[in-house]
Amino acid sequence: MIRRTMLARSLSCGAFVALVSQSRLPTAAFRPADLWRFDARTAEWDTLEVATGDTLLISAKVTTTPVRALLDSGAATSIISASLATKLGLRGGEPRTIRGMSGRAPVQLVRDVDVTLQNVARRLPFAIVADLDAVSSAFGRPIDFVLGLDMLTDRFVALDLANSRFTLGPSGGFAGGPGWTVLPLKHGANRELLVQASVAGLPLVPLIFDLGSSTGLTLSSTYVDEHGLADRNLRSTAAVGGVEGIRIADALTLGRADLGGLSVIAIPTLAAREWLSTSAVGNMGLPLIAQFDVVLDVTAGKLWLRPPDPRCRLPMLKDRSGLGLAVSPAALTVVHVAARSPAEKSGWTMAEQIVVVNGHPIDAGYTRGELWRWRFGPAGTLIKFRMAAGETRELRLANYY
Repeated sequence: MIRRTMLARSLSCGAFVALVSQSRLPTAAFRPADLWRFDARTAEWDTLEVATGDTLLISAKVTTTPVRALLDSGAATSIISASLATKLGLRGGEPRTIRGMSGRAPVQLVRDVDVTLQNVARRLPFAIVADLDAVSSAFGRPIDFVLGLDMLTDRFVALDLANSRFTLGPSGGFAGGPGWTVLPLKHGANRELLVQASVAGLPLVPLIFDLGSSTGLTLSSTYVDEHGLADRNLRSTAAVGGVEGIRIADALTLGRADLGGLSVIAIPTLAAREWLSTSAVGNMGLPLIAQFDVVLDVTAGKLWLRPPDPRCRLPMLKDRSGLGLAVSPAALTVVHVAARSPAEKSGWTMAEQIVVVNGHPIDAGYTRGELWRWRFGPAGTLIKFRMAAGETRELRLANYY
C-alpha cells in the first residue's frame, strides 16, 4: 500500500491489524495492575482499531452522521472528505491552501461543524474539506474524517494500543507515575506538534509527533545527507500520498531513535526530498509511537510514554516486495516500483494489476483481514499472483533497504 500521512501516506507500508468490535470495553476486562492513574472525570475506555498496523480508527459523529475517524495529531485542524461534506450538505466553503510536509493542496474551509467523540459534543469553529482519495487509496478503505488536534484541546487522550483501546479526559487529569517518561511538547511555526528526539545517536532535534503517519520516521533529505545517515544503510525509494498528492521519497532503515532515554531500533524511515517544515527536521509516525503506551495532553504541553510488555508491543513491519500498491475493491494497482527491490529486479512495471495473491482474490475486505500481510513475510518467501490480464507471476521477498 501507499505510505501515508495525512500530510503524507507511502505506497509500500502497513503493519499489524487489530480487529475489534465497536462496543465500549469494560475496564474490568483488563488486569488490575494495568492502572493509568486517571482522575474521576476520565471517560471509560473505548475500542480503537489499529488498522494495517499504521492507522488509528475510532468512532465519532460529524453532525449526526456516524463515521470511522482517523486520529491524526499531525493535523492541527480536523479534515472532512469532499464526499462526506457533500453528504452533510456542507456548502459554500472558503477557498484555502494548506501545507503538508512536502507540498501544498487546495482545500475549502467550512465553519461551525459539530463533532462528537466519546459522547462529548464539540462545535469546531472551522474544519477543512479536502480531497482524501489518495489517502483512501493508500489505506484501502474510504477515509472520510480526520480527527485533528482541534478535537483534543483541553483534553488528554490515552492510547493503550496493545489492548486496542483509548480514552479521553480533561487536560491535567493524568498523573503519570512509575514507569512513565514525560516529555515536553511544543508547537512549530505552523502549529505542528513537536517533541525532541535523538536520531542515530545525534544531538536532540525537533520531530513532529504525528499519529496520522504510517511511516515510523520521516526525515528531511537535507538532514539525512548532512549526517550521512543513508551512507550506512541500504537505500531505496517509496511513493508517498497525502492531501498534497503523490511524491517520491527515499527509503532506508535507521538504526535507532531515542526519546527521553527510551530507545527504538531498526526503524523503517523515509527521507523526504521536499520538506516544508521550518520547525522540525522530521516526522515521528505511528509505527514508532506505537512502541509505547501513550498519553498526549496537548493543552498541558506534555507527552507521557511507557514501554509495554515486549510480548504486547506492536511490530514495525517492513515491506520486502518493493511494490507500491493502490488498493481498490477488486485489484491492487502498481503505482511505484522501489529502486533495487525484488519487484524492480523481477521486471514489475507501473499500472500492472494484481487480482489474486497466493490463491486469495482481492476484494473489499483486503485491508480488514490478513491477506495484506503477504508483503511483510520473511526474506526468501515466494509469493504467487494472478494478474488482471490473466497471467500468473511470482515474487520472492527480500530485504532491500
